Amino acid sequence: MPQILNKNGLIAALDIGTSKTSCLLARPVSTDKALVVGVGSYQNKGLKKGLIVDLPETIDSVRNAVENAEKTAGERIETVISNVTARQFSSELIHSSLLLGGAEVTQSDINRLTTKARDKIEKNGDEILHCIPTEYRLDDAYAIRDPRGLFGDRLSISLHKVSTAPAAVRNMNSILEQCHLRCAKKVVSPYAAGLACLREEEMQQGSAVIDLGAGTTDIGVFYERQLVYVSRLPVGGNHITEDLTVKFKTAFADAERLKTLSGSVYPSERYSTEEIDIPLLGEDARVSVYRVPRIEMVNVIIMRVREIFELIRRDLEESGFYDLCLNFVLTGGGSQLQGIRELASSVLQKNARIGQPVLPEDPEALIQPGTYPSYTGCIGLLRYALNAQIDAPAYQKDIQKDQSRIARIFQWFLDNC
Repeated sequence: MPQILNKNGLIAALDIGTSKTSCLLARPVSTDKALVVGVGSYQNKGLKKGLIVDLPETIDSVRNAVENAEKTAGERIETVISNVTARQFSSELIHSSLLLGGAEVTQSDINRLTTKARDKIEKNGDEILHCIPTEYRLDDAYAIRDPRGLFGDRLSISLHKVSTAPAAVRNMNSILEQCHLRCAKKVVSPYAAGLACLREEEMQQGSAVIDLGAGTTDIGVFYERQLVYVSRLPVGGNHITEDLTVKFKTAFADAERLKTLSGSVYPSERYSTEEIDIPLLGEDARVSVYRVPRIEMVNVIIMRVREIFELIRRDLEESGFYDLCLNFVLTGGGSQLQGIRELASSVLQKNARIGQPVLPEDPEALIQPGTYPSYTGCIGLLRYALNAQIDAPAYQKDIQKDQSRIARIFQWFLDNC
């Protein structure tokens, strides 16, 4: 894997989102802990539904977010670990097997097996973002982490390949290059969200993280501590705001403010008597407003959020991963809506909770409590950077010491995990 640390020893996590870009700088203090030394964010008007629609705006957002983080840290950075801006991800499980004839599994067998799997993976032109070994099987034995030394007739491997269109990666590289940044690793957003918010037992037993963003909704399914499925839906919080602008004939900024301050997906009876002020589009909000029952706004929000959860359930059912999810963890800006946990449980028919990122050490309180959800992606990227090599099975680490052709092939897997 390319060097993630900057020359000054800092890890720089960069999360480019539809509504804003966030950057977090941290100094590793151990194999699983880091000290936050800088944070920065800046609005982003250059993305829509995960796609770059205004390159200069996106470059400006990235540059300002990074500069703000550098100012708070008093340090400069040139290397980042970043999320991926793309309309869609491809998620595919690749299976490969090898006949052993009852012999003992050796390192040579693993090398041959991974070579076969690699040949399958590189047959299309997608840009591979992750290639994660999810499990080894030896005959009827499942979920083997290191099969060396065991005896059997058939050794199998399952790999989770996550890829996207090459143009999306080239656009990302162009943005970072114009900001004088080098990307050491690109990580899909649902992977980062899961690392930030899921508990150890949730990752082990089977859970889905739902990242409710402004322009997209990301799904990541984890099982036996590995990411086994990802998907991106082209609908998010901005669609709720647009529904409100159409319904109440008000400006987008005013609708966003109303959603943030008074939005809910819980149809309380008192909302029928409460009223909210709606500024008229194009008028001075201090003079020209009209009042409507709060329940009218709540009903608009409920309809859209219910649709999002129905799309999530359909996606997971069609992909075959719905039954694997014992619970759902909600994160992102949309997860802050009052009553969203209850609505998610009702539609998805599974337990749901609001996920709070497990914060790194932050003695200066640079990440303000009210902004935790905004830095979920960055915190997940930071955890990825800390754990990338720590969680690698022993046989992967052994291969890194070998300079043979097979070792270089397996190093390709390490770089794409």
